[in-house]
Amino acid sequence: MTTARATLLLHAAAAALCGMLLCAPQYARAQQPAARLLEQFTHTSWGALDGAPVDILSITQTSDGWLWLAAGAGLYRFDGKRYERMDSVGGHALLSSNVRTLYAPPEGGLWVGYRMGGGISHFHNGQVRHFNPGQGLPAGAITSITRAPDGKLWVAARDGLAWLDGERFVSVGASEGLPARRARQVFFDQTGRQWAAMLGGAYSRADSHSPFRPAWPAGDLTAITQAPDGTLWATDDGRYYHLLPEAPQEKTNAAPQAMGSNMYFDRDGNQWLFRSGGLERRPAGSSAPPQPQDLSGGLPQSFFQDREGNVWIGSSGGLNRFRRNRLMTLPLQALFDHPAIAPMNGDGVWAGDRSGALHALGAEGARRQTQAERISALYRASDGALWAGSGAAVWRTQGTQVARYPLPHEALSYEVQAMSEAAGGAMWVSIVREGLYLLKDGAWQRQPPLPVPQLIMPDQFPTSLVAGDGGALWAGYLRNHIALLDGERTSIYSSEQGLELGNVLTLYRSGGQLWAGGERGVAWFDGQRFHPLHGKKGEIFRGVSGIALTAKGDLWLFGVEGLTRVAAAQVRQIMNNPAHEVEYERFDAHDGLLGAASQLRPMPSLVMGDDGLLWMATANRINWINPAHIARNPVPPPVLVQDVVVGEQHYIPLSGLKLPESTSSLRIDYTALSLSVPERVRFRYRLDGVDRDWQDPGTRRQAFYTNLDPGHYRFRVMAANDDGVWNPQEASLAFSIPPTFVETAWFKLLCAAAASLLLWIAYRLRLRHVTRQLRRRLEDRADERERIARTLHDTFLQSVQGLMLRVQTLLRRLPANSEAYKLVEKILNQADQVIAEGRNQVSGLRKVQDHHHDLPHMFGELGQQLREEHAADFALIVTGQQTPLTEEGRDHLYHIGREALLNAFRHGGASRIELELGYATSSFTLRVRDDGRGIDEQVLANGERPGHWGLIGMRERAAKISAALDLWCRPGMGTVMQVCAPGAVVYQRRPGTLRRWLLREAA
Repeated sequence: MTTARATLLLHAAAAALCGMLLCAPQYARAQQPAARLLEQFTHTSWGALDGAPVDILSITQTSDGWLWLAAGAGLYRFDGKRYERMDSVGGHALLSSNVRTLYAPPEGGLWVGYRMGGGISHFHNGQVRHFNPGQGLPAGAITSITRAPDGKLWVAARDGLAWLDGERFVSVGASEGLPARRARQVFFDQTGRQWAAMLGGAYSRADSHSPFRPAWPAGDLTAITQAPDGTLWATDDGRYYHLLPEAPQEKTNAAPQAMGSNMYFDRDGNQWLFRSGGLERRPAGSSAPPQPQDLSGGLPQSFFQDREGNVWIGSSGGLNRFRRNRLMTLPLQALFDHPAIAPMNGDGVWAGDRSGALHALGAEGARRQTQAERISALYRASDGALWAGSGAAVWRTQGTQVARYPLPHEALSYEVQAMSEAAGGAMWVSIVREGLYLLKDGAWQRQPPLPVPQLIMPDQFPTSLVAGDGGALWAGYLRNHIALLDGERTSIYSSEQGLELGNVLTLYRSGGQLWAGGERGVAWFDGQRFHPLHGKKGEIFRGVSGIALTAKGDLWLFGVEGLTRVAAAQVRQIMNNPAHEVEYERFDAHDGLLGAASQLRPMPSLVMGDDGLLWMATANRINWINPAHIARNPVPPPVLVQDVVVGEQHYIPLSGLKLPESTSSLRIDYTALSLSVPERVRFRYRLDGVDRDWQDPGTRRQAFYTNLDPGHYRFRVMAANDDGVWNPQEASLAFSIPPTFVETAWFKLLCAAAASLLLWIAYRLRLRHVTRQLRRRLEDRADERERIARTLHDTFLQSVQGLMLRVQTLLRRLPANSEAYKLVEKILNQADQVIAEGRNQVSGLRKVQDHHHDLPHMFGELGQQLREEHAADFALIVTGQQTPLTEEGRDHLYHIGREALLNAFRHGGASRIELELGYATSSFTLRVRDDGRGIDEQVLANGERPGHWGLIGMRERAAKISAALDLWCRPGMGTVMQVCAPGAVVYQRRPGTLRRWLLREAA
């Protein structure tokens, strides 16, 4: 037989086996292995290296959420993250650190039973009651604490049973039919019947008024429990028996029904049986073999199920937690070797791997399997046919028909990467290194490579394929490229079209919408370009090699960080706003996922079955989840403040806490009592008076504050469990930071007073200095005025006086009644006034000011005098309420008006001259009008007449009182001069109190 013929026969046999597998009836199932506990539960253990206590004898959970542990080394409490040794509870010390038994009543509080020396303590609402042997409580170690249906508290101790009657315990012993010593357990069954495990046997009674009677079987039974179906179990240290109130009528010997040291039942009715070094779990109502689990050599000693459904096992080696998985792992005889998956028709998935086995799988496990070639890719066509690819061939199976197509010669030994159906029953096949082929009518047609320089020939094979509209094909490539092959037209998408995925790992189409996953994230196509999918807090969804969209519209992504769910509402939002950051839910190892999504092949790593289940393939496992029925944690986590740390000092977080003075930085520790997945518990907090809004620390359980001022503060914190259920009841802590002396209001007032005193002293010193300078300047000015007066008196005034003497000599020579005599006499009188005015100017006084301090009178006299000398009419007009002027303002305004009148009378050639004084509330106006010849335009333009200083002096005086001086002149129409001064400058104002005081101080 030739080698070629042998090869053909081998391939035919393989195809026949595949056909038999695919066509086998549903009842032909593979032998199902025993389900392992870790395929349904996540096991977490803590030992001494993790800071956990060892030799745990009892576990309970108080109503506030704390998990309490009675260990050989003492009492501990656990919040899921940190263990705390408790030498006191609520500030009250334990009777002993050698604790044995714990009980947490529903109304709150904690009962602690001690081992060495006996005794019991009840801690509740910050109070404690201690009961010692001799107060009705039997002596010896407390082995059991429970509550009867009527509410009475019962205790089993070394020396007997007792119940609590108010403030004392009442012993129960021989008078009630019990042995005097060695009570091991007190127990009440579903009917209210009371049982007691004593040295030498078990006893029971129907009610508290009846005596105890021996139960069956007889023997030294140490522990009693009851199954949900009402069956009572008891152990004699290694063997469990069915327990009855009395011996059955048929005389039979009791036979053990199970082997184990302790037996417990969870709330779902599952049985947990302790064995040396491990345990077994028997599912309720199932005849399946038990699920064993090793505890790393630790001896199991205690059992507890918390309010979230987690099972806690205390052992000699530490603490163990079993949490039910959300992602279920299929129980299989052997592990996979990089399985490829594809949905089956109806429900379940096909799975094939490199070991050469093809499996039909359901949620219950393996249904059937057969040997096949090394499978690298699986694909279900739209007609229901299954296509499989390997390094040698691809084959198609539908019904009883099996067709096998060897790979092209140049592609042999290279694995099939991806497949997708083409029009007319053909199939697109991507082969590693060789590229894209079309298998049509049994013939291979190699497709030309993409015209992309970045893709060298070994990279010119699609990593993923998906069918497009109208027979088109979408193909994802390495190095961030996606191609659309539509007949003869090829469109290539890369960074320029918004694609930023790195190596493209998967393509998925649903409802016409294309999604792409790659090394650096996920993107969706809007018909023109790709848009990246952004998650909250910068999440980009790395390494996604499987995508699915449920009928509800939820988007599921399987990548290196786990399985991610994006709700349908968030998907709709990104379609309207591509920049929207979606909220998402992550499922990972905490939910039972073993491994991560494939980053090479086989792909896709996520498919959705016809029944809606999602199937995930990792390197050696297959998980599934029902997206319509995800187990949720409805219990909101209680939250509390644990500690306040300032420097190295710790403070108990009691309301009204007063921290030391000078405290500016502190740390606040808080926690939330969610025990299922404490790693996912989220917090938000705020410090009233500092934070304007709630702060989001994520899962961090500490808050840090710096630069705090003295004052009163309130810290508030809230928490949400692993499913985002927030507890609306926040925990709060009110505390205060007292000020140091330098931070008190008194110190600030003293500082303000001292600063005011220093300012006042500085002001007085400055005032004295300024006053001395002012007096010195005034003295210098007075000296200068005296010098000028002496000079004028000795020169100008003496000369004028001499001239007047000579005129007087002339006057005496004239006839007394002649016109010349009268004229000269009048000139002499004017000369006297000139001399007097000169003297007044030198001394800063005027002769007219001695009697008249108002401008109207001063201008009236001046105008009358000028009218007598010149042939012109004069009119004085006063408007407004006359207001006293300042001395400086009156002086400058008078001289400005005088100069204007002199110019009008002497040089203007006017026949009528008016002077108007306007007293307004906020300003004073002086206006001089005449009907003379006016002023030369050149003089107006220059602002002065060469050799004359009248106009210049008028402007200078106006500037000194912040006044505006204006001149208007039109040829033949006369001249108008106006001065407008602000009232705040020229009007006299009564000084205020402060000003009067300052003037008085300055004086």
